[in-house]
Amino acid sequence: MSFVLGIDGGGTKTHAVIATPDGAVLGFATNGPSNWEMVGLRGAADSLGEAVAKAAAQAGCALTDITSTVFGLAGADWPSDVPRLEAAIEPIGIRGGQSIVNDSFIALRAGTPEPWGVVLIAGTGTVAAGRNRDGESYRTLGLGEMLGDWGSASDVSERAITAVANEYTGRGPETVLTEQLCRLAGVDSAAELLEQFSRGGEEAPSVAPLVLEAAAQGDTAAREIVERAGTELGDSAALVARRLGLEPGYDLVLAGGLFRSDSALLEGLISERAPGARLVRLIAPPVVGAVLMAMEFAGQAPGTDVQDRLSAELSEHFPEPPVPGIA
Repeated sequence: MSFVLGIDGGGTKTHAVIATPDGAVLGFATNGPSNWEMVGLRGAADSLGEAVAKAAAQAGCALTDITSTVFGLAGADWPSDVPRLEAAIEPIGIRGGQSIVNDSFIALRAGTPEPWGVVLIAGTGTVAAGRNRDGESYRTLGLGEMLGDWGSASDVSERAITAVANEYTGRGPETVLTEQLCRLAGVDSAAELLEQFSRGGEEAPSVAPLVLEAAAQGDTAAREIVERAGTELGDSAALVARRLGLEPGYDLVLAGGLFRSDSALLEGLISERAPGARLVRLIAPPVVGAVLMAMEFAGQAPGTDVQDRLSAELSEHFPEPPVPGIA
């Protein structure tokens, strides 16, 4: 019997799933980070190899039984990354067909019923990526504001600190974010919060949900932050759709921590800047997309029944962590 393997390798964790062509999950595993830019090529290979071995042991199959594998990897950012990652992965011993893609593409596939559309990821970082019906793909660099991408949950959280500083110095308006961030940090004043932040205190948790909530309640500073994020993200999605020639009515998958809190303002701005997009919030674990892409790489055409089966089962195995920043 033949099997497919899907892997989601990121900066905080690695998920590996072995499934049958009809979507039955036989083995799955979670391991540590495998973004080679953070843990090195050897560290990434070790983490990926351990995850694959655990999943294979649970599935009761040999690696030679795996006919198709898709690695969705954070840090696979440039064409030159692929050969170095292939060399690092080769000792794992998978002999079937293999494909390495940036992890944004597996998130896209996990959220769409067809293998095309656009995805916006706004978590620790942000990126827009897409694929059209002809299989052509395109994405923004996803390497931070200096290289053109802004609007992640981290960006929004950092701007919240800026809003507190602006109120403190008199550069900006009063904001409820000051009281909220002080309470979250366990300090009594903005001065104490800003001193702690400026001197390298404990890393602040994501406060993006607080910013979204404050913006919905009319806080001027928070609203400005969300308006910028929505505009930047919507423009990035529109850029990708335009480069790929996607017609109105394409799915725009929203993934990452910023989208785990409801925000009519944020989503309304994205829709306004990316006309023709049909917003779809990603619910399934991204590794679902890696499994589906492995099936397609093997020449199969998995239907929505297969996708639904994978999504339901893997959502139980890989539940989302709690929304950060909210007690």
